[in-house]
Amino acid sequence: MTTSSQKRIEAFVGSFICSEFVSNWSDVKDRDFCNAPERAERCADAAENGADGRTYAEVIEDWREAFAAYIRDKRLWAEPERFVNAVNDHFSAIEQWHSEHGSLHQKIG
Repeated sequence: MTTSSQKRIEAFVGSFICSEFVSNWSDVKDRDFCNAPERAERCADAAENGADGRTYAEVIEDWREAFAAYIRDKRLWAEPERFVNAVNDHFSAIEQWHSEHGSLHQKIG
């Protein structure tokens, strides 16, 4: 990947993970007592103290799921495969960093 392409992917990811789309996606998952009761309880308990409660692994998985839904919604005729792969590779690099530094399964805040 060229340097300019990498910068565009990083800019997109930075914007995307801070978007209302991802925020709403994560909010729903954080309150899903039916399908993810442990996460929902942990997040509710953490919120009482002004904290997050999710793990980095959960956050990154939310990004992946939200991105897949975003691409499904935005796709016209064909999936932009190179773009999708580049964004998913960026998510994997972030996940790998947290794994190598022992923070992947730690609660945030």
